[in-house]
Amino acid sequence: MRDEVSEDIPADDGDLLDSADPATRADEPDEPAWRAGIRGSHFGQVAVVIVAAFAIAIAAWWAVKPDDAGPAQAEIAVVTEVDVEGAGSAPVAGQTPPAFTATDLGSQEVVLDPQAMEGRPVWLMFVATWCTGCRTEMPDVQAAAAEYGDDVEVIVVYVGEDAAAVSAYSERVGNEFTQVPDRSQAISAAYGIMGVPSHFFIGADGVVQQVHVGLLTPAQMEESLRALTEIG
Repeated sequence: MRDEVSEDIPADDGDLLDSADPATRADEPDEPAWRAGIRGSHFGQVAVVIVAAFAIAIAAWWAVKPDDAGPAQAEIAVVTEVDVEGAGSAPVAGQTPPAFTATDLGSQEVVLDPQAMEGRPVWLMFVATWCTGCRTEMPDVQAAAAEYGDDVEVIVVYVGEDAAAVSAYSERVGNEFTQVPDRSQAISAAYGIMGVPSHFFIGADGVVQQVHVGLLTPAQMEESLRALTEIG
């Protein structure tokens, strides 16, 4: 009767584990020859059991496999720790950020004065040329900066690096926005930088609207810049 139910090998596990005399069962007139051969061979039975166990293991792995979104989220959260002497508390959303005056790669004076924003919001970033995450993110920063043009001023501060190192890096990757080497770390300390990249989105009213530490996706940049320009 069992042979009339099905000739599918995996579905008939009960037969495979059956310890009845193989020779006797192989003599049954309706049993296919291949099945009788397996039943009569100890090696064949073991092989089929191994195949069945492997199939069960694959099915179990598929059911509980890790979520593909996990690693992607971890990558987004990547941040590189930096040691900034005298780092204070970082400004948070709703606060007025520290003012500073610096010199960019073109020897031009750069001023960020929350009391005199002149109606233009600022995307202030703290990065490092040696930071893998910062370098990964830079093409997206370039694209976002180009898209918003004069609507948002982009200022990138390089934590603890001199003009020579920053210039070499900038020429290699083709950055065209304002870049400030912060060799003394004075600006980085004022903003409480402990990891790069760090992002401060400052509204045209001179108030911090958003702060992000770690890599941003293009979608996150777009969302933050759109909110910044709408507020501004």
